[in-house]
Amino acid sequence: MSQINPKGGALVKTSVTPASEEKLVREARKIIKSFPHLTLEQAMMGLRKDIYAEIYVNDIYQVAVYRNEDADSLVHVPELKGRCTWLSIKRRDKRPVNNWQDMQTIKNRLVGVDCDAIQMFPAESRMVNTANQYHLIVLPPDATVPFGWGRRHIDTEQRIGKPNGSAQTFRGETL
Repeated sequence: MSQINPKGGALVKTSVTPASEEKLVREARKIIKSFPHLTLEQAMMGLRKDIYAEIYVNDIYQVAVYRNEDADSLVHVPELKGRCTWLSIKRRDKRPVNNWQDMQTIKNRLVGVDCDAIQMFPAESRMVNTANQYHLIVLPPDATVPFGWGRRHIDTEQRIGKPNGSAQTFRGETL
């Protein structure tokens, strides 16, 4: 079976060119205008973190990947610290991502098919909403989200061709 990719083609690893210190300060000041509770140092630290993330792109998506300790700012369970992956997904044209199947395929390609991921909808008091950017916290393979369907194995071959049968099959794709 051929490898299945999200719409826009295969994800290709790339890097972000470090901006000048002056540009980082300007960007940090813009962030502070929207989030006045942040200090300039906190905003700068967030921008610098993005420079060193694993970055993958295709014609539609850009994904920043933070693995293990680099994901710990979003992990609040001690036993999972240093073991999760954070995927920050956005469309390159800045439009909303509204395709669950693409998000699932991105998770599978960059972390693995045997890992559960969580997309959180937080309390308003904890919400950060500055862009059409989506965040998945991917658990290690030995941990599961304590909600949802139980573990069951369905062979991909059994799902193809059935309505909503395969989260990995997209219009126009052939296997």
